[in-house]
Amino acid sequence: MLNSTFKLSPILLAVAAQLAMSANATAIEGITAADKLALKSRTVYFDRDYEKRSSNDSTLAQGLELNYQSGEISDFFTVGASFYGVANIKSSGSAGGNILPSGSHAGDVRGGFGKVGQAYIGLSLVEDSNITLGYQKTKTMLLASSGSRAIPSTFRGITGNYQWQSFKVYGYVFDEWSRRGDDEWESFETVNGDDIDYVWGFGTTFKQGKWQADAEYLNSDNYLAKYGIRGSYSDKLAGGKIKLSAGIFFSEDDGSAFKAGSDKNLDNIDSNDGQVYYLDANWNYQMLTFGVAFAQVDEIWIEDNFAGDHGTNPLPTRAPIGPDLTNAEETIWQGRVGFDFAGIVDGLTINMTYTEGKDAENAKLGAAGGTADEDYWAIDTRYNVAAVKGLKLRWLYADYNSDETGSVGGVKDDEKDHRVYVDYSYKF
Repeated sequence: MLNSTFKLSPILLAVAAQLAMSANATAIEGITAADKLALKSRTVYFDRDYEKRSSNDSTLAQGLELNYQSGEISDFFTVGASFYGVANIKSSGSAGGNILPSGSHAGDVRGGFGKVGQAYIGLSLVEDSNITLGYQKTKTMLLASSGSRAIPSTFRGITGNYQWQSFKVYGYVFDEWSRRGDDEWESFETVNGDDIDYVWGFGTTFKQGKWQADAEYLNSDNYLAKYGIRGSYSDKLAGGKIKLSAGIFFSEDDGSAFKAGSDKNLDNIDSNDGQVYYLDANWNYQMLTFGVAFAQVDEIWIEDNFAGDHGTNPLPTRAPIGPDLTNAEETIWQGRVGFDFAGIVDGLTINMTYTEGKDAENAKLGAAGGTADEDYWAIDTRYNVAAVKGLKLRWLYADYNSDETGSVGGVKDDEKDHRVYVDYSYKF
């Protein structure tokens, strides 16, 4: 494990300056021929009702993204930038820090904010490879930019990937991030305030015919290590298509920053050797999709990679809103049914999920410290409006309930959520 403090900004600035001078010296040609400029508007409405009514909140906000991506410059690099803005339309209750930053009074929100969300250089030094340096979105099995608010979260660092036949390998290192509901760029840290100098990782994906597999290792410096593998097989069955999947994931304490209170959902544990595995089957027939999944947790598997991170959960049993369902000793079952109304109402899909977690225990003391059961219903309705290019509508509803004796940190109070998204994208 690396121990030295590593900050990326001087490296990025030096590389950017060198590339800019190189481009100027060769009198860049065709910089606008393949450029892409797109505007994305997202109107978002959240309404959350809790068992503790004083915690209820609602927010109606408007998000905007202006995304620019250049064509290839001098045959080996590109540049890109994104500008994000969010404006509050109407908020009530304890909505601070959710879609918008907290305001000057308890529970309220700021009127809005704007920021540079992405600013990066992409390098293609070798065929079938890419390196991206700067402020950027990311998406891997264990770390991804959240897209559930008005704008996405983004990271500062270096990412790279290389494709070789059916294999793709990738890696990343980040030293700062900007949350999905704030305009600040900040270093990583634990809930206790201990520094995490950088988050890094590497992985591989494999796709060939009916088979697919992913493996990844992630390290939050001096705090947490996570790794896992999953695979799937797809084939035809009874006039439809079936997909069988399985995976296993681990989390481990990895330094002095991991201690009691470093994550508010961990029952004050000061060490971790977490494990969870899952099995999943999904069958699609004409307009219908049926699915069932099972997951079993040993010692608690930690979803959040640092404070404020709402985690990238690779399990099919994950909740779309709310708790992780990865508590110590928890057994999880899920049933799903989906409808695709293509040919009736093109672009309309409805997916319904019921998930139940049983026999969760306090992560530190076991059943003596607390036990809990939890479950949720979720309905996800999406409509890509064929009559208006670029317009997408979504309504997500979740109803979460728990029954807790003693204390199990990852289990929450009962909660009902409505989330509505109106997305419109326009490419210039």
